[in-house]
Amino acid sequence: MINRKFATAALLACLAPSALAAGTPEADALAHNAAYEDGTKFGTSPVTMSEMLMCAAVWDRWDYAVSSAADPKFTGSLRSELSSAHAKTRSLYWQRQARRQMTEDDDAAYFNEARGEEESNADEVYADYMNNEEGGMATFMEWLGIC
Repeated sequence: MINRKFATAALLACLAPSALAAGTPEADALAHNAAYEDGTKFGTSPVTMSEMLMCAAVWDRWDYAVSSAADPKFTGSLRSELSSAHAKTRSLYWQRQARRQMTEDDDAAYFNEARGEEESNADEVYADYMNNEEGGMATFMEWLGIC
């Protein structure tokens, strides 16, 4: 018969180093990298103005998250696509793409309303991420991967 206290202690001893490693900034960055990679595998890309505005907004929030990250070990372990410089470039790219969707018949108020809605949607995605809501990081990284 297995001594449960011994088995539990042995299991904890085996898991302790990996549990500690999982909480490191480098491991956290690797988790972000993997979630981003998963997002790139959807094989979709924004086609509507609203989707493009959402992309611009999530990249803008990611830029803020990365540029204000306190741990350089985290930011240094991220894929280059998740750098602050790349985030700025992607945000600007999607803003321009969304504007190109406008035709001369389109109302500027419609564009601004759509941008406001997508900014709000991106705020929700970002809030879930920052509050460590279940699935928050994966959803945020998936959006970035799609965009």
